Amino acid sequence: MIRHVLRAWRSLRPVEALAFATAALLFGAIDLTSLVELNVGDRLPQLLARHLALPLVSCAVLLLCWLPAARSSPVHPQRRLRLIGATMLGSVLTIAVIYPLAAALPWPSLCDIYAMTHGKPRCSVFRVTAVIGDALWVFMPALMLVGMLEFQALRRRQERAAQDLLREHSQLRRHALAARLAALQAQMDPALLFDALVAIEQAYGRHDPAASARLDRLIRHLRVALPRLRGAGATLGGEAELIASYLDLLRDLDGRPPAFEPLLGTHAGMALPPMLLLPLVQRALRLGPPGRCWLQATEAGITLGFDLPGLCCDDTDLASLHERLAVLDARLTCTGGPDRTEFTLELAP
Repeated sequence: MIRHVLRAWRSLRPVEALAFATAALLFGAIDLTSLVELNVGDRLPQLLARHLALPLVSCAVLLLCWLPAARSSPVHPQRRLRLIGATMLGSVLTIAVIYPLAAALPWPSLCDIYAMTHGKPRCSVFRVTAVIGDALWVFMPALMLVGMLEFQALRRRQERAAQDLLREHSQLRRHALAARLAALQAQMDPALLFDALVAIEQAYGRHDPAASARLDRLIRHLRVALPRLRGAGATLGGEAELIASYLDLLRDLDGRPPAFEPLLGTHAGMALPPMLLLPLVQRALRLGPPGRCWLQATEAGITLGFDLPGLCCDDTDLASLHERLAVLDARLTCTGGPDRTEFTLELAP
């Protein structure tokens, strides 16, 4: 209990102290409106000091009582009762501190000046009804201030919770999409696989010296693609190897695929979501085919180019790719020329 109270006091934020101090000075200024009706003469500085210092002391006592309740569990079912109880306790303690302090201060109050002017008893005389009234006078505005601070704290918690949910939802979408793309990339085209196996069987049947190399290329492509099913992280170098092995299979089937030039430098180990580059290559083969394609990585992004114009036109393949990129917070731009088309992929940091 004591540790909680000490931690709560140490956690005081400047904005909270400012809110309590502003409220205290405001109520002190309200008391000073009676100066319009009274002629206080040279006692004005003393009046100002008294009627501004006492509310600040009250503010400090209320603040020390409010902080432990405010720093308690925000989801506790008795939180509101704790805040009301802390405010009530602070109001009672405020009166217990203010009365002796006010009696000890040598500065007169507005009530004292008014009483002396009209021949009434001094305001410092102790009365039970006055104590109860003063306690309620402190409790009601303090409760409104506590309610305002609690409402703001609740709103901040709700905003943080909403932001956390949005971030979690975005991460789950990205993870789910990455898993789907990995599984999709690991799926072999049945027709391509069947044609490759038939071609290899025929090559062995006619004792083609290149049959063994063709089988090695098929095994290489399977080894590159299938690890995605085990959740292995995709890298730019791995994607380049996948594209190269895919084009080698097409070359073995007399598909005349383009020559592939990966220019990755030190960016080969860059993390890259799967199934973002190979669909662009497959799309270019359907629309072209190009004679050459290149993959280049820089700090600005990843560029996949083809020596074929007119590949920037919108179609269902590009639309599907843009949808994936939107989930991954990535962006794909296309620039074309008379003899080339380049796609630039910019990933989120």
